[in-house]
Amino acid sequence: MKHNIPFLQKKLFSFFVFTTLEPTYKDLSRTYEREKGAVLMTWKNALFGLASVAILFSIYTSWQKYAAPSEVKTASVLARVKNSRTIKCGYWVFEPYITKDIDSGKIGGMTADYLEKVAARSGLKIEWAQELSFEQMVPALSYDRIDMFCIPCNLPPEYRKVLDFAGSFGKLPYYVYVPFNSKISKTDLETARFAAGESYLTIKLTPEKFPKAQLIPLPQMASIAEIYEQLKYNKADAVLNEDISAQGYMKNNPNIIRRWSDEPVDIKEMVFTIKKNEKEWGAFVHQMTDTNLPENKALFRSLIKKYGLTEKSLLF
Repeated sequence: MKHNIPFLQKKLFSFFVFTTLEPTYKDLSRTYEREKGAVLMTWKNALFGLASVAILFSIYTSWQKYAAPSEVKTASVLARVKNSRTIKCGYWVFEPYITKDIDSGKIGGMTADYLEKVAARSGLKIEWAQELSFEQMVPALSYDRIDMFCIPCNLPPEYRKVLDFAGSFGKLPYYVYVPFNSKISKTDLETARFAAGESYLTIKLTPEKFPKAQLIPLPQMASIAEIYEQLKYNKADAVLNEDISAQGYMKNNPNIIRRWSDEPVDIKEMVFTIKKNEKEWGAFVHQMTDTNLPENKALFRSLIKKYGLTEKSLLF
């Protein structure tokens, strides 16, 4: 009769039989050993060794059968989103893109408004799943804790090795900002002292645009306000940065800094960050968020007005 004993029960059963019969086996062995001497001992050791090998091999092959989770393929991001009808967003609180109510924890802001409305057109909803730093973004996307990092950005080239960019959220112009009463000339600006945060794009953009300038790097934890404060306390002559953060600082700190020229030094495409090699998901995100689409362009223009920005702050 064939016994249908589960895997672990089989192992315990084998161990029980082996340990129960071993004393009887030893008694018989002693009698036989007195008659056969060393020959029996050699036979016993060989048998025991073969039995041990057989048990270990059985355990190993059984383990191999069940323990290979890394080989199991997970569903693509697009398939997961379509199945759940939900996009799990990672985010970073950065006004006016993303805001977070201190009491309720409700997420708002220009990006939140935009994504929630364009996602709804596709029959999807946004779940603001996790607040993340840029350092936490890579593992969160790689291990599928989020589907998209929902802060529009333009990250340094090294990020492209481990992440992909998708979608559209307009274009961000970068200007030079100087102390409010500064009379610095274009010639002097070329060799001026420029402050830049090490965690921001401008740490590399500044020397690209002003190769003869003196770069004053601020640590990764430095805030945008701390970067502009270098101008206030005469620790730097200029800052290269986007206009949205500058407008926020000038609103709270009037007559401290000003835009040196209305001509942008550079313009960067603003995109969203997704998991590497998810091409179908990237194409879907781009189609959903593209600000060149008429319905999206109208929405984008209304949000620029709602959040008090200007055409020099965010282009489309």
